[in-house]
Amino acid sequence: MSRISANHSSVRRGFTLTELMVSLSISAIVMGGVLAAYLFLGRNLERMMFFQQQQVESRRALRNFTQDLSATVQLTTATTSQIALTKTITGGTSSVTYTYTAPTGGSTADGKLDRVESGATTHLLTHLTSFTFSYFTEAGVQVTNAPQSAKSVEFNFASSLGSSANGTSAAFTSVSPRVVLRNRAALQ
Repeated sequence: MSRISANHSSVRRGFTLTELMVSLSISAIVMGGVLAAYLFLGRNLERMMFFQQQQVESRRALRNFTQDLSATVQLTTATTSQIALTKTITGGTSSVTYTYTAPTGGSTADGKLDRVESGATTHLLTHLTSFTFSYFTEAGVQVTNAPQSAKSVEFNFASSLGSSANGTSAAFTSVSPRVVLRNRAALQ
């Protein structure tokens, strides 16, 4: 009889169905958490990339705008969406125009700011939702009816890049410092 009981009391091998179901459930929860973290990090990385792109465009536009306005001798057009100026360059003068093109159609973020000098167009800012040039007198009072008499200029804009549907939307707003028209007489 001891032989028979020895066969029946042998060591159990393998897992029970309950143990397998518990371990698979825990594994599924852990894998779901890892996948959610991966997607969250991917979206945040894309959103940060869009934000960095907007900052780089903003700095480049501000640098060009400041350099051009610092060398300006005459404003020929000055509206809230366009500024045309004549600036001094080595050996003469050059005409530069900054033009804001508002968003069109169904998209609200396809506006752009272009810089044109000697027939060459450069896209300085893209994905704009709004843009405005503002003009100020020497005393710092905003000029609204005769912008050609301005002594300083600033611009402000808002841009949006990415998709809010998938969580990658990055909105950026900036106001430039007031740039003084250094080569212009205070009163013209």
